[in-house]
Amino acid sequence: MKSKNFSKIIKALNSKGFKNIELDPVIETKYIRGVNLKKYLFTFNDDKGVSFSLRPDLSLMSLIQFSKTKKYNKQKITYSGESYRKNKNIRSQIGWEIYNSNNQKDDYEVIKNSITVFKKITKKKGYLKIGNLELFSSVLNQLHIPSRWKQRLMLNIWNKKYFYEILSRLETNKDYDEDEIEVDKKLFYKMKKLDPNQIIAGRSIKEILARFDLKINKDPRTPEGKKSAKIIKRFLKIKCSIEKAPKILANFFNENKLNIKIADNYFPIKKNKIKNFSVEFCASEIPDVQIYSSLVFSISFKSKKKLTKILNGGRFDNLSSSLGLRPCKAVGAAITLI
Repeated sequence: MKSKNFSKIIKALNSKGFKNIELDPVIETKYIRGVNLKKYLFTFNDDKGVSFSLRPDLSLMSLIQFSKTKKYNKQKITYSGESYRKNKNIRSQIGWEIYNSNNQKDDYEVIKNSITVFKKITKKKGYLKIGNLELFSSVLNQLHIPSRWKQRLMLNIWNKKYFYEILSRLETNKDYDEDEIEVDKKLFYKMKKLDPNQIIAGRSIKEILARFDLKINKDPRTPEGKKSAKIIKRFLKIKCSIEKAPKILANFFNENKLNIKIADNYFPIKKNKIKNFSVEFCASEIPDVQIYSSLVFSISFKSKKKLTKILNGGRFDNLSSSLGLRPCKAVGAAITLI
């Protein structure tokens, strides 16, 4: 990023009340949960044996630092610096976030400032895509599939390749062989006579028996897997102008007999055009960083007839609690350039 553009962005954010903070260069590895981040870390241990890594993402670093403060009123912060991952070059990142945020006005403010930032670096037309992970979760919870499969799908939606592999298995039952199950049942009863603490292939017999009991007896796969997989795929293909999104989603829920209601003011942006931006709802809008819990969005521009994503954001109300830190509702965005 040119230093001129860099300073323009920081100045614009400061004028909107966002205050600069300095981020630590390293992070305790225990706070990194997402697979897409974990496998690309530069890690090391300190003299006490605690595992650290160079920060792979500045948004996560920002949340951790803020969660450790005693600030409970609304705070608007901005940060900048480099993030480090083995699969990428060193990347410059600027972020802007609102902590202790409790309303949709903050969502709108973050998106509005995202548009401002985009305009500081290019005069090209922008494409704003908005999604919401709560909608996907609601669809999933309405379907008649085992809870363990719902959990696997929700946890792996960030990993598209594996996510669709799970869907395929659910749809075809190709990993579910009745003859093999009968053989496994015989082994199950034999293993019940063994020491439950004995380890086999890295797992205790007690754990193996519990997993088998859940899979076959307490939470068996239903014959509706194929239908449910098709509903999920159809939902993720929904893409429309933001103005039409509430109606199109309501029709989809009704057609598939899903008890989900959506208000006309559900999304923080309600117009198809805003400041030379095309705005659309995209059900499959999922960032590659596993931090968001509801609203997600991105901004792209056309490069060689293809859309190039340059900015991501969303709401991450549950992340701090999941990391063992104090609860902190937040919404934010970041622009990343090599």
